[in-house]
Amino acid sequence: MATNPLYGHPNLLQPIANGDEQAFATLYRLYVPRLIPLIKSMTKDEELVKEVIQDTFARLWLQRERLAEVEYPHTYILRITSYVCVNYIRRSAIGVRVMTELEKRSPQADNSITETVSLKDLERIIRTGILQLTPAQQKIYRLSREEGLSIPEIAERLNISPNTVKNTLVASLKSIREYAKKAGYSVSLFFCWIFI
Repeated sequence: MATNPLYGHPNLLQPIANGDEQAFATLYRLYVPRLIPLIKSMTKDEELVKEVIQDTFARLWLQRERLAEVEYPHTYILRITSYVCVNYIRRSAIGVRVMTELEKRSPQADNSITETVSLKDLERIIRTGILQLTPAQQKIYRLSREEGLSIPEIAERLNISPNTVKNTLVASLKSIREYAKKAGYSVSLFFCWIFI
């Protein structure tokens, strides 16, 4: 059996790039059985499999116009799946670290952590901080954090130098950190969340 599910379906991506939902459903059926073992091996959590698959295919659909230009679609799909897995792992690990940190800082051991700070509030503060960035900073930040592109990949896509991308990311992170500090969140907690 071929390791690449697209073997025998070489013309599947162009219709998807054009918005063909039937072709997308075919892609879904071809890939899900092969992605499940990868997701399980990466997350070590069978309950996350469905969420990772949904997130992966949502990203593929939202970025479908790019599929027609992808040189190695099988590798591209595996890469997106791996990125989504890592994102879930980071969220889980960061959530545990943040809660442990809050327990240490809590003035009374029997107080609920949610009384000290709401993680949803912290995430909201960070998202609002992102919205304070310039449009160019937001674009580079989202390509880095949400699409998982490297600095050279962002530079190539936006036709700018890698140094410009790096400097913009550094400035963006500094700006978001300062926004979070003004909202009353410690730098350590902020850094735990900024790389989600």
